[in-house]
Amino acid sequence: MTRRRQNRILRVVVAVLLGFIALSLFAKLNDENPRLSNLYEFIKDSSLLIATIAVAYLANIYQRRQTFLDSLREQWREIVKTKGALLYYCRMPQPDSEHYWRTFTQLSECIDNMRIVYANVGETDKLIGAYPFEPLHDMRRAFEKLDPAASPAGDRNLVWGEIEQAFNAIREKFLDEFDIEEPSKPILKRGAGRTKVNGARV
Repeated sequence: MTRRRQNRILRVVVAVLLGFIALSLFAKLNDENPRLSNLYEFIKDSSLLIATIAVAYLANIYQRRQTFLDSLREQWREIVKTKGALLYYCRMPQPDSEHYWRTFTQLSECIDNMRIVYANVGETDKLIGAYPFEPLHDMRRAFEKLDPAASPAGDRNLVWGEIEQAFNAIREKFLDEFDIEEPSKPILKRGAGRTKVNGARV
């Protein structure tokens, strides 16, 4: 479950609960009306059941969200490993066709495994839709430019740059789903060492 869908469901649940509270308050303030008085008594008697259902539903929503994030983390690790394999191939002194097809197979699997995390964008019963992260295919198209038997180092250097560019495009959007925050105590200084010195308080 994406963050957008989760937030949309939470807004609906909160709106329904606030509606019940407002309706209950309105009925309480107008308890001289028999119908409103009965409505207030009904809401009061069923409030525990309503709260229990809401809590159970929200727990299910958060559980589905956590399962989605776990799948997303696994997919991201696979993307990173695949990028590493592609860049490793581009820096090999003399890659052969076996290395090429092994790396290409890993990339192909990575592309197809995305479908267990995200559906195609705009997919319907009649339309295939668009692949959700096209830069993965850009990586494939760049890699396909190389000759499996013997690719020159110059060609591999160019492909290296295209793969890096595509990967950075994926990272910029893919990781946004995780709500990643800045560290509370970052180390921004290059070549930093420990601030503590040897010794112990006795």
